Amino acid sequence: MYLRVYPSSFRLLILGILCAILAGCGGGKSNIIGLGETVLPLSSESGATTHRIFIATTRARSEDPTEFFSGERSTQMTLGQIDVAIPQSHETGQIETPPSRTPDPKKHFVVGKPQLYEGTNTFRERLNGSLQERGIGSKDILVFVHGYNVNFSAAVLRVAQFVHDTGYQGVPVLFSWASSGKRLDYVYDINSALQARDHLEELGVIISGANVEHFDVVANSMGNLVTLEAMGQLQKRTDLDSTGRLRRVVLAAPDIDFDVFKAQLRNFEGATDVFYVLVSGDDKALTWSRRIAGGVSRVGAADPTSLAELGVNVIDVSQINDESNVNHSKFADSPAIVQLIGRGMQEGNTLSAQSGINPAEAIVGDIYRGLTVIPSTILGGQQSVILTVAN
Repeated sequence: MYLRVYPSSFRLLILGILCAILAGCGGGKSNIIGLGETVLPLSSESGATTHRIFIATTRARSEDPTEFFSGERSTQMTLGQIDVAIPQSHETGQIETPPSRTPDPKKHFVVGKPQLYEGTNTFRERLNGSLQERGIGSKDILVFVHGYNVNFSAAVLRVAQFVHDTGYQGVPVLFSWASSGKRLDYVYDINSALQARDHLEELGVIISGANVEHFDVVANSMGNLVTLEAMGQLQKRTDLDSTGRLRRVVLAAPDIDFDVFKAQLRNFEGATDVFYVLVSGDDKALTWSRRIAGGVSRVGAADPTSLAELGVNVIDVSQINDESNVNHSKFADSPAIVQLIGRGMQEGNTLSAQSGINPAEAIVGDIYRGLTVIPSTILGGQQSVILTVAN
């Protein structure tokens, strides 16, 4: 018996390959598209649709003015807003970016210069102003939390694309924690997510005072970790949803240890029916994440029945075709899934089992735009349901 010792360069190569596979969320370009030497105006003349995104971030300011926020951590949370124009030629599930720094507003996403606020009062006033502009039934807030290996620019583009493609009519709020946006910084990103949980809890307190009808939460990948940590702290501090305004929490491809997830859900005992977990058995990013984590299943690739037994609703998208080679961002990359989520979000009900509405029918019905939706039997004694979605 002998021990084979690989040269350090070979070990680094293996690590690099592993992290390349693991990079399901994608760092993207660090420079904000349109924020260069000449800031492009976001006009409607090109036929583009402009979305205003409110931002709350734990990132430190970047010395590069075209990057605006870096992957470094800040001890303070910065609040502001940013506008994103999406071209008329946009295809669902895509983020059209230019090969160079200068975008064509008729073909590419264009991001305006971020506007930062001095304090929480201004943030809340502007948020309320945007809510006031919307009609009854659309005075909602979507809190979006990105995942691992995502820089600020990529986070802004993703939430804008998601809001546009789902047809969300409420006000989007991006919480951007200090992911480095680098493939090799997986552990750094985990610690950044945990460092940001108090700030996300603070954001929850701030927006709870807004004149809003409903709250929706969408988290992706590692962003689910900070989301559930912050929500758990809010639940311990006060009743998270005492007013009944929390409509649904979509956990897309959660990169969370299954045992940790079970512990986190104990904070929401009796109130997990608003959670919808998107899982995919072919998620290669989570397969590698599991290996790094000592073989413990990641929630986003876990057995649907095991998850449903915890009281959450499960949407199994394993059979949905995805152009991505890692199948980690189907919630936004797959036109079918992003539109399916959009329909669910536009429903007027709370999708609660106590409302007397079958959650499966409330989200998507039996067949929707070419998708086959198979609702499994609701588990006995649970308020959860498993949906299997296929092309």
